[in-house]
Amino acid sequence: MDLAEKSEKLQLLLDDDPEKAIDEALKLSGNINVDLLQASIFVDAGAMIKNFDLVSKGVEIYRDAIGRFQDNSELKYNLANGLHSLALCTNYINFSWYYDTENYRLEARQYFYIAANDSEASIDVRSQSYTNLGNLLWSSYRWVEAYDFYTLALTENPKNGVASSGALKMLRYALGQELGDYELIVEEIEHLASHVNKNLESIYSYSGDYGVKGIVDEVKDIPCNEKADLTIEGDEYEEFVISNNLTLSPTIHSHSHESKYWDTINISSVTSSIDSGSAVPEIFAMINLLKSDYILARQLFFSASNRLFSETGSYNDTLDYACFGVNESALALAQRSALDILDKVAVATLSYLEVGGAKRTSFKEAWFKKRKEKDDKEEFKPKILQEIENGNTALLALTEVSRDLSNKSGYLFEKQASRNSSTHRFTVLHDFGEIPTSQTGCLEHFNYEIFFRESLRTLKLARSSIIYFVQMVLIREKKLSEHSNGIVMPLTVPSHEEIRGFDE
Repeated sequence: MDLAEKSEKLQLLLDDDPEKAIDEALKLSGNINVDLLQASIFVDAGAMIKNFDLVSKGVEIYRDAIGRFQDNSELKYNLANGLHSLALCTNYINFSWYYDTENYRLEARQYFYIAANDSEASIDVRSQSYTNLGNLLWSSYRWVEAYDFYTLALTENPKNGVASSGALKMLRYALGQELGDYELIVEEIEHLASHVNKNLESIYSYSGDYGVKGIVDEVKDIPCNEKADLTIEGDEYEEFVISNNLTLSPTIHSHSHESKYWDTINISSVTSSIDSGSAVPEIFAMINLLKSDYILARQLFFSASNRLFSETGSYNDTLDYACFGVNESALALAQRSALDILDKVAVATLSYLEVGGAKRTSFKEAWFKKRKEKDDKEEFKPKILQEIENGNTALLALTEVSRDLSNKSGYLFEKQASRNSSTHRFTVLHDFGEIPTSQTGCLEHFNYEIFFRESLRTLKLARSSIIYFVQMVLIREKKLSEHSNGIVMPLTVPSHEEIRGFDE
């Protein structure tokens, strides 16, 4: 029996009898291709029966293979699946699961992201990597980012029914949280249900019989409707915002807006004591500024990427295909401005939760106690931990974003590095040829297309974090109202546009 036949036989066994598939895989021996087949069975079957040690064996085989073939993104994708499976095989007793599985999930996200962005990888590997990255983010309630990655997975492979089912799940969650425009979300959910039912073959190829059954069960009660043809009646900027899902609202993209105010996500009310007087709580000013900073960064990105800034400077050519000018500087500024928003999210969160040191904090450090020793494990500040353990999943999401940005193994770490570069050193973009290395370390060189793509995703990250912040407040306020004793009096905060007469 050749390797292809062995693989087909084991894959058929997986769904029906994973234990037998494991027994058959243990009998295999041979070259590295046989080892990799064995690893795939260890990971997949081990995950199905929650056998941590077996999945660990598969992970070690993949690690060894990557050591020998470091540029192979398919191996990194498989390793990421194994690491995710290790997290899922770890018993969930309480919140400690997030501590116990932190390193597995952190490394898995990094490898999924690498595989998804490798232009040399196959379409299936890229699409599956984005899908599984979305699944992994959802496990820590990072549903806004997960939705974006499911969308990217569908861009790579428009028939990926697993990705559309994941996107559907995120929108149902938003609906349950009472976030976004109800009618638009329901319309998109019904369209995604239709997509799932039309692409069962792709679900089978990615997830097998087990995956098909689970996904079909999730959508069986949802009406299936086709999406109406999209016509965006607006300028190029509005088309850019809608097509890239950059509105400050959890409502899905691909819809035009009747109002000139697209960015409608807001905090409706907060609990305030009588002692605080009649002043509007500061959190309302904070969310206003978070929104306006984001909208400016978004406009800056659009204008820079479309070269809308007038150029008045003349520059020396450095003969290495570097791009210089106000539009390139504006693009770097847009990326930096988007990341700066995260620090303000941290300040606003600590201020709202009445955690000390809010005005001097950063997104990287806001959530954790100061470590006595460099190698000590990060521990949450008491009020942060208490709020998360009380069920504030949006706050958990923010802390997990922080880990990906601040940890060298985090898939977002390079964003932090490029932000530091554009703040303290010199960012140089190149649109052709090999990317040089700075002799002094004072220059940071980037491929223009990659920097553009990552800057767009940084905008999406800022958007996600603002939505998590608003959701965090909504979750906490709901719990406070449920446990409130005494008289509760509403304080109505008027529309800024109405007070200022902008709509007259």
